[in-house]
Amino acid sequence: MNIVSKNKLICYSNEYYLFSKGPKLYLAKSVDGKQSILGVLPVGNAKAVLGSMRLFARALRLEPRCGIFVDESHALVSYHGAIYHVDCSTGEITLEHAYRPQMNNPLCFTKLEGIEGFADGIYYGEYYLNHENKEVNIFRRNDEAGSWKIVYTFEAGSIYHIHGIIPCKSRNSVFILTGDKDSESGIYECKDDFKQVVPVVTGKQAYRACVALPVADGLLYTTDTPLEDNYLYHLSFDTKEITPMIPIAGPCIYGKVVSDNEMVFSTSVEPDSRITGIRYQFTRKLGPGVKDRYTHLYYVKADATGITADEIFKAKKDILPMGAGQFGTLMFPAGAGKLLVTGQAVRKYDNKTFSIDL
Repeated sequence: MNIVSKNKLICYSNEYYLFSKGPKLYLAKSVDGKQSILGVLPVGNAKAVLGSMRLFARALRLEPRCGIFVDESHALVSYHGAIYHVDCSTGEITLEHAYRPQMNNPLCFTKLEGIEGFADGIYYGEYYLNHENKEVNIFRRNDEAGSWKIVYTFEAGSIYHIHGIIPCKSRNSVFILTGDKDSESGIYECKDDFKQVVPVVTGKQAYRACVALPVADGLLYTTDTPLEDNYLYHLSFDTKEITPMIPIAGPCIYGKVVSDNEMVFSTSVEPDSRITGIRYQFTRKLGPGVKDRYTHLYYVKADATGITADEIFKAKKDILPMGAGQFGTLMFPAGAGKLLVTGQAVRKYDNKTFSIDL
């Protein structure tokens, strides 16, 4: 593994690499090139000061969670309740969109391009502590206006929140991954700009996923449950049956499709979610589905010879508690080309960026 930066890479284009350290944004022309400070996210003095200190940033979640480039020089950054528009050519940073009050960040942004029946653009699904079982929305960005509109709503009580939005060009469809309880967990197939939304599988932890790769005859996806054993599954488009491909070492929250037939994903080190309140924040007890105190990185490839999945790296959770101090995991900044990874709450790699050769 080659550490290329002591800062966290948020996203990258062919022209720019956008890094962060708390609310401060840094810009480079290459992943290991000289970084210059671009500016500070306009989040207020208190968040700016606390977010600049790593312990507070972790405990209060005061750091960019995800980002994506709209084009070669304009990026979107999600930070603690809002989306900020960043013009890398001028250094201008503006607040573009505020999430609902209960929401900090989506798990990721998704760019849809060339899916028949869907408008090209950047989308996100609401991911928040939905204890009141409210409705959950999918938003799309209007690139010309820099505004966001709701394009689909899951009715109140149907799901807890949205984990992922997965484009599938071969079927001209989009798959939505939801969680968290059994009845809320599912995989939905959408067509015709969300006018048709059909549940493919729902109703148990084996359908609780955040990461997926469409393949010729189905969907490869990883489960995200701290309560049961986790697997890389194959979901058949024809029969709707799921087949476990390999067991994985823990819940999977983050992953990245790196080509039409390849993806990477990581597992997370997290507490037993049956523990509640302040005890959950500081317990050292792992969830039953978490096999050790390492985040594991896997590489998956599907081709004419079959499906292969191999572990290619692992990193150990650091000493801070999993709840208050964040889950130990690996994240994958949005961008094409060389595989770049950032660490969260793991020894040696926390808030750093490194590269991996596949």
